[in-house]
Amino acid sequence: MIRLFLRTLYLLMFLLTVVNAQDLYICESYTESGTPVGPLNRLEIKPYGTAVYILFDNENKINDPLLYLFVDKLVDNKFTPYDSKTINIQKSDTWAVTSFEFKEPGIYEVYFLNSSHNRLAKNKIETFFSGNFSNQFVSPTLNINLNPKFIFCELVINGKPINPFSTLSLSASNGEAFIYINNKLPFDVEVLKVQYWKRSITNENYEELVDSKKYKILPKWEDTFFKYNFTQIGQFKIDVFDLNDNLITSNIITITK
Repeated sequence: MIRLFLRTLYLLMFLLTVVNAQDLYICESYTESGTPVGPLNRLEIKPYGTAVYILFDNENKINDPLLYLFVDKLVDNKFTPYDSKTINIQKSDTWAVTSFEFKEPGIYEVYFLNSSHNRLAKNKIETFFSGNFSNQFVSPTLNINLNPKFIFCELVINGKPINPFSTLSLSASNGEAFIYINNKLPFDVEVLKVQYWKRSITNENYEELVDSKKYKILPKWEDTFFKYNFTQIGQFKIDVFDLNDNLITSNIITITK
């Protein structure tokens, strides 16, 4: 009888440990291994919306083909349904992430359900307009040339580039660089097309196309960032276009041994 009680107790402790291992983060970004970067519990939003990432960390395999994200808003002291999304999960996934755009100030409860509608994890966030926008509405403006910022850096935290550089050592960093772009106005596009050109050793032209990638963004974002791994030494020019091949910005980086 005592052994049965102890086994039941151990099982309950194990189940509690598993439940406690599930976490939900509202964050600025995340790493490739699913670690949240810049977790948030308060968010200053623009009048036309501000997007963040919502990350669910299960530690172990999720073992569910679908997860459901629900966002409830506090209205009259009660959380009421506000929005929801469905996320597809791969068999080996231990974490899941999606973007979500907050457009209204308020207090929100964010949570995930599995396909059996069991609640997995939850979190809360308060959103607010800055003083500059609290009494006015500002609509997105057509994208004009305001000399966007283009920065190479070690990391981006809370929307700020950390340790900017213009020269990168392959041996010291494995060629990993974060590219941060601040357009100063909404990009007004859903995809950025990025081309990586290498400078010729015989002339000063960047004529060897090394790589070309597309990065999905929200049109209302004013800034964004992405990671790239350089594998060759030399001088490179990175051009950023919209899908109509309009140049948004460009910068040059030198890669050493």
